[in-house]
Amino acid sequence: MAMADKIRIGVLGASGYTGADLVRLAARHPNMEIAVLTANSHAGKPMRQVFRHLSHIDLPDLVTIEEAPWSDVDAVFCGLPHGTTQAITKEIFETYPQTKIIDMSADFRLRDPAAYKEWYGLDHVATELQGEAVYGLTELNREAIRDARLIACPGCYPTAALLSLVPLTSASLIDATDIVIDAKSACRRRARAEGEHLFCEPAKACRPMRSASTGIRPKSSRKSARPPESTI
Repeated sequence: MAMADKIRIGVLGASGYTGADLVRLAARHPNMEIAVLTANSHAGKPMRQVFRHLSHIDLPDLVTIEEAPWSDVDAVFCGLPHGTTQAITKEIFETYPQTKIIDMSADFRLRDPAAYKEWYGLDHVATELQGEAVYGLTELNREAIRDARLIACPGCYPTAALLSLVPLTSASLIDATDIVIDAKSACRRRARAEGEHLFCEPAKACRPMRSASTGIRPKSSRKSARPPESTI
């Protein structure tokens, strides 16, 4: 594919861990060209100054969201925390309705505004887009994703659970009404700001991210064996 035919992308939150890894992967993709990188706290800096492991890649400098030229991109990957994506997505669509947006936060995984508020403690400010969003688990939802304007990327635990369970439930090999998922991850980082989870803190321990009494995150939104986050 010639350079002129490449998909020009923007990355919201490029200075976060999720955004930076998306940049790393997109830079290796033969059909993508990175045109816009936003990071309000690091605006004006070259990406190599924030992440040295990307210093060998020719990338645009970081800009604020307000400065981002969305008219220059075909698709936007959003790596912002949940609760911050909705308004920006709505704003981009209002001006550039043909843009594709791939949201890597939890903001469009739940179609029910009441469920979103219950689990995340926030009112959804783009409820008209919740029903439009397509659940981005490619292995199970490829055709819908291909034509979607807004894609909600699944979380890590639902991805593992769905890819394991859907083939079994679809073939009626297990009882879909009685499934318990006991999932654990290694030392992980959900955001750069959460320094309390550096390796020395969780090493040789097993602890919940959040207890049920304080609002454990939901991983599904349908009354089935599929994690509640799923909308497929």
